[in-house]
Amino acid sequence: MNKAALGRLAKEVRKDYDLSEDVPFDPFHWSDENGIPFISLRDFTADEAAMRRFLEEKPHVWSAALLRDGRRSLVIYNPERSGERIRSDLTHEVAHFEAEHDPSPAWTGADSSCGGTSKAQEKEAEELAGALLVPQEKAKIAVIKGIAPLVVANRYQVSIEMATWRMKMSGGYAILERSRRKWGKTG
Repeated sequence: MNKAALGRLAKEVRKDYDLSEDVPFDPFHWSDENGIPFISLRDFTADEAAMRRFLEEKPHVWSAALLRDGRRSLVIYNPERSGERIRSDLTHEVAHFEAEHDPSPAWTGADSSCGGTSKAQEKEAEELAGALLVPQEKAKIAVIKGIAPLVVANRYQVSIEMATWRMKMSGGYAILERSRRKWGKTG
């Protein structure tokens, strides 16, 4: 799917859950509504070696995973991340589900990062999750009005990095720059 189609899908998903664009997306509510549990790795396994590797030695290499077994699905996630990052990670997995991505074998990248779908599907899930978390129009308006990323992050319960990325991707900066050039304003 292209970016525009993913933006439309994000709007549809938010509408399905009666979320205006001013309300943060709650992946835990989505989980409850869809019967797809989110389970911390601590609650998923008692394997000491796995917990040591993924929660202590290399917590940065793994965030979350959507697992499917026939018709059942669940998401396991890394509880060592910040609350904002967990929301983002879980929404990324929601995005795989909403985009109807087919699961594929897990892979490990050269940088030791883990993944379970194609790189194209990962990009789609990244874009869709971002649009679910911070709607494009709201990110664009924030840029145009000069609202700081911290304010956007707080409003949507995401990290400053996510808010900044969504604001950059919104097209708001291009609109603002055209307006400044047209009216001869700087800064």
